[in-house]
Amino acid sequence: MRWNLDRVLVVVAALTFLGFGVWLITVPEALEGIGVHLTSPAARIDVRATYGGLELGLAGFLALCAMREDWVRVGLVASACTIAGFGLGRLVGIIVEGQGTPLMWFFFGLEATTTVIYVAVIRRAAPVAS
Repeated sequence: MRWNLDRVLVVVAALTFLGFGVWLITVPEALEGIGVHLTSPAARIDVRATYGGLELGLAGFLALCAMREDWVRVGLVASACTIAGFGLGRLVGIIVEGQGTPLMWFFFGLEATTTVIYVAVIRRAAPVAS
């Protein structure tokens, strides 16, 4: 297995999603720190599924991508799309709400910057043979 920037970025994304997935599947109340109040068992279950389970599933997929040379580019694209989706959703939320907290702007900046980095790496990578 050849290590390069592409594979490292897929592994970084996998580990990031793994960390958040494990954290939020085990401690869904952690979202209360950013103002998401979980007032029922159904809310905690949904956070575990959406924020925990989805991120764990994505982490698993990205780990598979990192282990297979011919899947690394797919992992990069999946990472970029997912991170861009988070950023787009956050920006739409800020616009719709008419405001964003400093933390939400920080997360948006991080997501936008990360997306730009991943897209730049994808664009410079050799195209996948069909």
